[in-house]
Amino acid sequence: MSRRHEPPRSVRPERTLTRAGLWATGPQQLQLPFEASGLSERIQATGRLKLTPDFDVFAWLCERWQTRPTDSGWMRPTLYEIGSALYDKAPSGGNYRDLRDALDRLAAVQVTIDGYDVETGTFRDNWIAKDEKLVHLGRPKSTPTGLDRPSIRLAEWLRDALADEKVVRVHWKTLRAFDERHKLAKRLWLYLAAERWKKTGRETEGVWITCGDRIEAALGMDYERARDARAALKRACHTIRVVDPRYSAGELDVIKVGSSYRIQGSRPNWETWKVGSQEQLQIRDQIRRSICGD
Repeated sequence: MSRRHEPPRSVRPERTLTRAGLWATGPQQLQLPFEASGLSERIQATGRLKLTPDFDVFAWLCERWQTRPTDSGWMRPTLYEIGSALYDKAPSGGNYRDLRDALDRLAAVQVTIDGYDVETGTFRDNWIAKDEKLVHLGRPKSTPTGLDRPSIRLAEWLRDALADEKVVRVHWKTLRAFDERHKLAKRLWLYLAAERWKKTGRETEGVWITCGDRIEAALGMDYERARDARAALKRACHTIRVVDPRYSAGELDVIKVGSSYRIQGSRPNWETWKVGSQEQLQIRDQIRRSICGD
């Protein structure tokens, strides 16, 4: 079938990646190599990442680039700067090792994307350079470890996407707020960030996801009984409401509809949320800290 007769479709790799069955239990929680094919794109990636702290570091680097871009594309933060932000304290020796390992794993990830270009109206077999690294890492020659002040450059296609705001944005502070015991909640939170929320009112938006094999595979769940899986998802929803004040301002729970169950959520839309009272945000943060015991 000739592709020229196919309707235009937008490539949304950031949504496809979070929906796929990427997660697995164990020390390497995001298993690659990975390939996903949809109606409009094919994404290939190689590497292995951990949920924590790799995603936290990656989100921090993306925000750093958005707020302090450079002409060369290179960033040179100290490990202390990264660690003190993520851990909210002076990093320990173990924290430094974790950060070095996270940067090494991020630098090992390679991504290729094929898909439909909505701007030119054509299909491209190489959106980015073949085997393009997600993160480029430079090691200073003067230090044995080479990572006390690493040189870091995000892939060019990612920098462009960040500049154009064509990405699903997650805040590293919220990522860090999830306790190590709350891995499922953190994975679900990332999944929800990539969902297509629908307008439900002038200031609200909602989403629902059917409980079952698909969502369980995407989140790396392995329960023999469906009710145990639903109970775990219900606990994860509660944790998300505690950690993220935007969800606590709405609803997120596992509910029964007829003979089936689904995750159902509502929250203020971004336009409403971003103009919310700073005082209210501070109060919600104090409540979250008291519940989490930070």
